[in-house]
Amino acid sequence: MFNNFFLNLNQKEKVMFKNSKSEDMSVPENFDTNTIDRIAEGTTIEGSVNSSKSIRIDGKVKGSIFCSGRVVVGKTGIIEGKVECDSADVEGTLNSTVQVTGLLELKSTAVINGDSQVGKLKVDPGAEINGKLDMGGTVKSLSNSDSVDKSVEKTA
Repeated sequence: MFNNFFLNLNQKEKVMFKNSKSEDMSVPENFDTNTIDRIAEGTTIEGSVNSSKSIRIDGKVKGSIFCSGRVVVGKTGIIEGKVECDSADVEGTLNSTVQVTGLLELKSTAVINGDSQVGKLKVDPGAEINGKLDMGGTVKSLSNSDSVDKSVEKTA
């Protein structure tokens, strides 16, 4: 008797919740879930993180992050160390030095405690920068700091 009840309930649910647009809600065939590395909320990593693609941080990283793509720091994300990347989108907290060759975008909840060197900067009202900000006429290479400085002068 109970099996029939659940069977009937499941059949009714299928009819009740059937959506004519259910095909539109499916995952696209070309969707790649491996395009972004992710450190989830509640996770703490100690040490260097190297990523050849983009990375999203909702947890905590105690160490350096080297990323040849975009670094996204969610509202709950915290980085304590050095960050070097092509571009960054920050909603959380960076207690670190930041070196971004492209655009550093700070949302209203972002807090940076440390020096920053960026190519471009976008700041939403409410974001905090506590440290030196360098948007000078030179862009440093992301290679090792021991190497020869290959600064390039920007011209308009």
